Amino acid sequence: MTAKKTENTETEKKHNWKNDLILLAVLAVVIIGIFLYFTLRNSFDPDTVESEGAGYYVQVEVNNRVEQLISIEADGDYTFENIYASEGDGEHGQNVIHIENGGVSMQSANCPDQVCVYQGVIEPGTIIPIVCMPNVVYVSIVAESEID
Repeated sequence: MTAKKTENTETEKKHNWKNDLILLAVLAVVIIGIFLYFTLRNSFDPDTVESEGAGYYVQVEVNNRVEQLISIEADGDYTFENIYASEGDGEHGQNVIHIENGGVSMQSANCPDQVCVYQGVIEPGTIIPIVCMPNVVYVSIVAESEID
């Protein structure tokens, strides 16, 4: 009876690594495919876009309403006020956005935390918008085809 038990443990110790390697290879291919899909889906096709900013607009929402659409090529500073946002001192929420070279940033804001100012520049293809929560201002870049 003990001899039979020894044979079973020897066969249990043998492991077929070939199936494990095949499974790991398939998983690696799937993960690389998903990574490439998400990386390349936001890239620009130079044959269909004349210039980097063509067909893109800066959409500024104040108090959850679209306040203005500005061409990404219209360089300059633009000021937006929200009369419903105030810091208790009677001042309304005020934000200044800056558009330059196909990108937009929050130039200044009279909110206390300044997170939106330090958020940096966004460009076409950027998924994360600029948000000023205290002043309820939301700045994003939208393609012309996305505008209603």
